[in-house]
Amino acid sequence: MKKEDITGLIVYLIIIVLAIVFGLTVLQAHAKPGETTLTGFAYVMYIIGSVLGGAIFNSILFEVAHVLGAKIGKYVILSVNILGLCFYKAGEKTKFKFASFDGLTGETKIVPKEGMVEKANPYPYLFFGSLFFAVEAVAVMVTFSILNGTNDPAMKDVAYALLTIGAIGLVVLLYNIIPMRVDSITDGYRLTMVSNPKNRLAFNELLRVQYEVEQGNADIEVRVFEEITDFTADLNLNHVYALLDKKSYKEAEEILDKIISAKANISAKVYIRAVAQKVYINLITKSIEESREYYDKEVPVAERREISNDVSMASIRAYLLMSGLLDKSRSECIIALNNVYRAFKHTPKNRQKTEVALFNEALDKVVAAHPDWELEGYKLQISEK
Repeated sequence: MKKEDITGLIVYLIIIVLAIVFGLTVLQAHAKPGETTLTGFAYVMYIIGSVLGGAIFNSILFEVAHVLGAKIGKYVILSVNILGLCFYKAGEKTKFKFASFDGLTGETKIVPKEGMVEKANPYPYLFFGSLFFAVEAVAVMVTFSILNGTNDPAMKDVAYALLTIGAIGLVVLLYNIIPMRVDSITDGYRLTMVSNPKNRLAFNELLRVQYEVEQGNADIEVRVFEEITDFTADLNLNHVYALLDKKSYKEAEEILDKIISAKANISAKVYIRAVAQKVYINLITKSIEESREYYDKEVPVAERREISNDVSMASIRAYLLMSGLLDKSRSECIIALNNVYRAFKHTPKNRQKTEVALFNEALDKVVAAHPDWELEGYKLQISEK
């Protein structure tokens, strides 16, 4: 299990424990006769409504904080996603769609304003969520104290509903300020990273590159960073793609070697995709004997398993070649091929043409080695739509 998976499990366990403690102490005290106007099913619905209201209110508050912080930091707002409801810019118009998001309750995507990559300040964008929750906490506690101090059970119901909303906000805050990578990238994690000025520049550059890729722009100039962190490694991997497209394998390997050697400074996902790209280059450009020597010496079984489990085009290409050329396992090739369409679906449009060529080249090598496996039908094609 990856380090971030373990961290994520611990975080969610803490959240569950806090929820149980809140229910058995605070809410149980409120449920006593004379403290509330509600009983039985009505009280259960009151709690459910308060929790849902808290989730919605705090999700909106969090993304409003992100939007304001981004504007202060000199960024352009690309989209705002609140619990899957995504509002995004299409030209001069704001449109709506349902979309997934990277976060606990939502996500606000941004890009530095034109000419501001080196000057845009990510701190307000990353810090305002926590600041707004702190203000909310103070407001909730003051209002709760006033309303709960009355002898009116109806006012106490309002007070405890507000307290539940504040408790949901606290949960979101605790998740958001964790200075480690969990199942999503938290503001706390980003804040620890951008405290390094080089990472701050890499953060902005990565936002710019991701935006250019999503817009379908070709020939994107990507800055290569010598100091390897998660942000700089992500950027360097973008440059690796450009080099693979040009078949500049030696230059790509040099960048990959620097990322792989900095394993302690990057996340497991970034690391394993760099390893996968290296395996791919070896099997595409070198003899089976040379590739096997690298594979046996430099790619331990645990990392091979991580590559096989990672649903990304980089890892699937490597897994296909590993299974077909080194392990000679048709069943493992089929597992890789059955995941390729899911991975390709999430490939940015600007990168699809390159990825089709890279994947089909890998498949051709396996087909040539095992023509009786009948794998030709798995070739990818660019949709004309």
